[in-house]
Amino acid sequence: MNKEGIQLEKLIHGAGHEQGKRAGTENVLGIAGLGKACEIAKRDLNKNILHMKKMKNKLYKGLQSGVQNFEPLLNGHPEKCLPNTLSLSFKGIEAGHFISTFKDKLAVSAGSACHSSGSKISSVLKAMKVPIEWAIGTIRFSTGKMTTEEEIEQVIMIVFKNIGKKI
Repeated sequence: MNKEGIQLEKLIHGAGHEQGKRAGTENVLGIAGLGKACEIAKRDLNKNILHMKKMKNKLYKGLQSGVQNFEPLLNGHPEKCLPNTLSLSFKGIEAGHFISTFKDKLAVSAGSACHSSGSKISSVLKAMKVPIEWAIGTIRFSTGKMTTEEEIEQVIMIVFKNIGKKI
């Protein structure tokens, strides 16, 4: 419905579908494909959740057992969390600089937003009362339904190999 006095312009000109606002035929193949994808996602949901959680836990245990004085702090509840996301803080590093040492090998995210004026701690980490010396070293890892144990082992090795470059 239009707000009084405002006339929306068509994005695509042609036939008068959607009350004259959109032209073109619906993408029936795309709609059917999306429906099938949703069906498969629902069918495999529990299996995928268990796999992602297993890979995330393997990563966490591997990073915990690594280098002395480099044990990560788990952000969040160990069980009441997403099955595929692992947020860890490492004391004594700046996450953005640290992950830049292996950015061409891993796709991870820094938990803090880095600006030219310094590091800014996320409001979530502040609310969780993560100490600043840990919060600036927050890295977020994610697993997927196709993540393998070999890939997790590679991630652990890459992180440990790059520790000496930033500590």
